[in-house]
Parts: sequence; structure tokens; C-alpha cells
Amino acid sequence: MLSEEETNEIKQKIISQIESTFPIEQVANARQQIEGMNSEQLEKFLERNKMMVSDDEGMGSQEKEETDCVFCSIVSEKIKSVKIGENKKAIAVLEINPISIGHSLIIPKEHSEKPSKEVLILAEKISELLKKKLNPKKVEISKSRLFGHEVISLLPVYENEHFNSERKHATVQELETVKEDLEKKTEKVSKKPKIEKIKEIFYLPKRIP
Repeated sequence: MLSEEETNEIKQKIISQIESTFPIEQVANARQQIEGMNSEQLEKFLERNKMMVSDDEGMGSQEKEETDCVFCSIVSEKIKSVKIGENKKAIAVLEINPISIGHSLIIPKEHSEKPSKEVLILAEKISELLKKKLNPKKVEISKSRLFGHEVISLLPVYENEHFNSERKHATVQELETVKEDLEKKTEKVSKKPKIEKIKEIFYLPKRIP
């Protein structure tokens, strides 16, 4: 049986996953259901949904188990997402319930507790992309581990947003628009007009008195 502390910790992890992946109109109901569970009900819920958590996350002696968690489903494209980057070890997708424009998730392709070097490289690459294309003050980075799957969140900060700020549901069309902005090529400013203007100044006919 889970202790009260373990129960509360696991509930918070489940609620965090709900808030970052569920459509916003379903979040309140799902959260209420999780918060209303006692320890026994929570254990049955975890078993029913094959949500096994590692020992240091409060599941005692239960073995870790690779499951078809929501993040694995995004990687396998069972759940639709708007992808903005990828390498051999991870994908980058736009958060469906973002706090700010460009809020992104870096999801390892393997159901793993610790991100590999390649995952961190992709996180850094996407962070720089967000800074370059969306011009936030900064990009906050947060790592979270839910049911044995490490995920990195990238949050562009334009004013005073933080990871506990209110989330808003974004439509696929809205996320696709953000993706288009991120993929736009930076237009080079031509220096030719300036050079031609200088030529005009130098080659003006001399005034005859």
C-alpha cells in the first residue's frame, strides 16, 4: 500500500502529465478524478493503465516497465503532434497546452529515465531556434520524469511566464502557424541599394561656377 506522501507525489506527477497533454476542456474533470482517489484506488489505476514508476518515484519494489505511455505514443505517432525537430534519439514537438508561444517538449524516442547526450543536443538546438525566431527574453528549461520517461520542457519567456503559469489549449492550426514561423528562412538584407547610393554621391557632376 502506498503511503500518503507517495500517493500525493504520484498524483502530482499524473496531474502534471494531464495538464501538459490533455485538451484543456478535459483537464479539470481528469484532475478532479485523480485528486479524489485514495491510495488503494490510485494503485489500481496505475495497474490498470500500466503506469509503473521507478523506485525513487515512490513505487517501492515494483519493477520498472516500458509502457505505451503518452510520450511513447507521441513518438510512435499514435497521438498527433506538431513536430519541429528530430534527431536519432529524440523528437521536439510543440506543447498542445502551451504557457507561451513556442512552448515545446523534447521527448526521447526510448522509454528512458535519463536523457542521452543526443537528447540534450536537440534541446539546446531547439532552444536556440526559439530564441532566434520568436525573440523571447529567454528560454527556460525544465526536466521532468513521468512514469519512467524523461521529458524536457522549453518555455519561451516574453514577459514573466513560468512553468506554473496558466496554460491555454492550442489548436493544431495555431501550432502549425508557430511551426511555419520557426521554419521561415531569415531574409538577408541587401546592401546593394546603399552601395548604389554611395556611387551616386561620388559620381555627381561637378558644379560649374
